[in-house]
Amino acid sequence: MSEARDQFARTLYVQSLPEPDRNVYQYIDRIEADLEELALTQTHYLQLLRRQSPIKQAAKHFNMNEKVIYETVQRIEAELADCVPELSERLELVEFTDVLKLKGLCDAGDEKKYFVLNRF
Repeated sequence: MSEARDQFARTLYVQSLPEPDRNVYQYIDRIEADLEELALTQTHYLQLLRRQSPIKQAAKHFNMNEKVIYETVQRIEAELADCVPELSERLELVEFTDVLKLKGLCDAGDEKKYFVLNRF
């Protein structure tokens, strides 16, 4: 659960980034995930990263300097390392099934449970 919670907190944080940073980070993250799927081993993954540099691809795609792309990704990674653990701890699912049933917003006999994500 903690790993899923951390991943969700990471996703929330990345979505909250300003547009240029978010686009660059998500682009590189997607390339890295694709390469990871292709890789047979960790060593193979590192080889793929060197051959198909996500930084170079992003620089070309966004028409930006490789150094700026690299620094942006490093800054975001540092922010994630600082912020995600705290955000993950604050995430809480609150069950609202009874409230929805009382207000007639869901079927009283329904077996489903309804939750709201509380981020603070």
